[in-house]
Amino acid sequence: MAIAVGEVLAVLALLHAYGPQPGDRAMADSLISPHVDHILIGAADLDQARAWLARATGVEPVYGGKHPGGTHNALLALGRGTYLELIAPQPGNDAPGPFGNLSELTMPEPVGFAVSGGDLDTLRRRLEAAGFELTAPEPGSRTTPAGSTLRWQTFGLARDFAQAPFFIAWSPDSPHPSATSPAGCTLRHFAIGGPDHAELERLRAALALDLAVLKAKTAVFTIELACPAGPVTLRTRE
Repeated sequence: MAIAVGEVLAVLALLHAYGPQPGDRAMADSLISPHVDHILIGAADLDQARAWLARATGVEPVYGGKHPGGTHNALLALGRGTYLELIAPQPGNDAPGPFGNLSELTMPEPVGFAVSGGDLDTLRRRLEAAGFELTAPEPGSRTTPAGSTLRWQTFGLARDFAQAPFFIAWSPDSPHPSATSPAGCTLRHFAIGGPDHAELERLRAALALDLAVLKAKTAVFTIELACPAGPVTLRTRE
């Protein structure tokens, strides 16, 4: 399969920012191939969620910054182009967002995930070839604590269903968070399930995603991590 120019630029920008490192080839391949870009863990309070995750994993999540929509986040790298994102409302903002009313969560739990695969047009063509209708791309951004702005574009499935991901293409001049977030944990297993498990499996197969699809009557996420403090399992609460 030909590699789009945008994919090459994204990888070159990442390598230029951090210099040659062991595993650069694996990182480049993981950023170009369709993969789980990040997994979102929703929380009512970001500071409390950061402290909880640090105790559970042995790695301190780094504060990522604020989104224009009223949330903010903290991040952990999970290896091979994937990261974990704690996301919570900014203080004083209790309005529901794309992942529901996070302020009502009593404990952090998985609320969604994103898939990337290099160039935006390449990823869209692959999904459309598999028969999926897509929403129009929308720009997104986040301001980091250092004052820089990370930019991306996202889109989704026109017919959304439980546990379906959204899709993200990072701007070539925005370093990927999996390369800038604290390391130490790796993603060992990721499973999703729900009443539309047949469509979830069709999507997984179309992009050859490294995740398991379960038959389930209700929406479910299960994430297993290997971390310095030991194994950690995060799952949807019933």
